[in-house]
Amino acid sequence: MKVTATQNQVPDLVSNIKAHPNQQLTFGVQRGDQQLEIPAVPAPGKDGKGAIQVSLFSHTYISHEKPATVGQALGLTWSEFKRLGGTVVNSLKQIVTNFSNTAGQLSGPVAIVAAGSAIARTDAAGLYQFCAIININLAVVNTLPLPGLDGGYLLFLILEALRGKKLPDTVEQGVMTSGLLLLMLMGVGLTIKDTINLL
Repeated sequence: MKVTATQNQVPDLVSNIKAHPNQQLTFGVQRGDQQLEIPAVPAPGKDGKGAIQVSLFSHTYISHEKPATVGQALGLTWSEFKRLGGTVVNSLKQIVTNFSNTAGQLSGPVAIVAAGSAIARTDAAGLYQFCAIININLAVVNTLPLPGLDGGYLLFLILEALRGKKLPDTVEQGVMTSGLLLLMLMGVGLTIKDTINLL
């Protein structure tokens, strides 16, 4: 198996391993001056996807840039906000346009805490970015026009403005309550799934 040295090399390799349960794969490993070929058969996990029980990390060096002026700090902040915001928006696009392949990547509070713990062990300063992307994610999701979210209330206000009169309270309460219940059930389901995956 050959993975091109790119920024996505680890996710690409993990995806290939998950896609080949019970199938022998050959991994090329550089160990010093030696080029080794190691065969392995990914074992199917509880979700049916392959796993080799090896943690993979990008061979990178983390450096932090300290701004010299307030203007530079604001510029770096804006640049990072655009980058993280773009990541969140692209992830939501993938869920909508490629739901069958991305549904399994949805995570709840348990997986988020586990990811934060892993980041803290490798780069404590990275927790700032991690918290930022979670907050941006929550802000974007909360504006979606779905029942139970602020975007849902905004949609009702737009509909009332177009109709010229308020919608019946029973309709609004029924839709919002149903949406909130579905969100709670989804949260419980994700929590159970993440807990099982961590066991």
